[in-house]
Amino acid sequence: MDPFVLHEEAAHAWLTQLVVAYEVDASFGGEVSVRSADSQPIGMAWDPRQPGEEDGVSLLVEAAQAAGVVGKPEEMTITFEFVDDGDEGTNCWLLDIAVPSPLKVATLSEAMAVLGEPDLHRAGIEAAVAVLREAVQAANLLVHQLSDYVEASIERGGN
Repeated sequence: MDPFVLHEEAAHAWLTQLVVAYEVDASFGGEVSVRSADSQPIGMAWDPRQPGEEDGVSLLVEAAQAAGVVGKPEEMTITFEFVDDGDEGTNCWLLDIAVPSPLKVATLSEAMAVLGEPDLHRAGIEAAVAVLREAVQAANLLVHQLSDYVEASIERGGN
């Protein structure tokens, strides 16, 4: 069983609330830039691959875990990391494990252009769900790879 899971129905409901709040605020002249640092700037046309949306992706993944939309073990979190390479940028997923001792493992870097099912040209809620799916898949892949590594290490007589 995978330790990270995306509760899709709950995610759609939660994201709908975020999008409505964002769009209402924008419609009535609200300053999106005045929002708190931990708010998720997700609107109906939000595209995580657009320049400047890297923080939005990171905030989305963090908030989804805090809200329980992404179920996870208490001692683990998945985070998004963007690297500005002077071009379109790259990203990777980081699995933070707190117990039994702190450990951080990462996926290989990929171009931002491939984030969140780019072939389907999703925006808004569907783009956000695609990003959350990718975060959960990356987290579970890292957990399984780490488990396989530890198991193989033990079989070879390692510590």
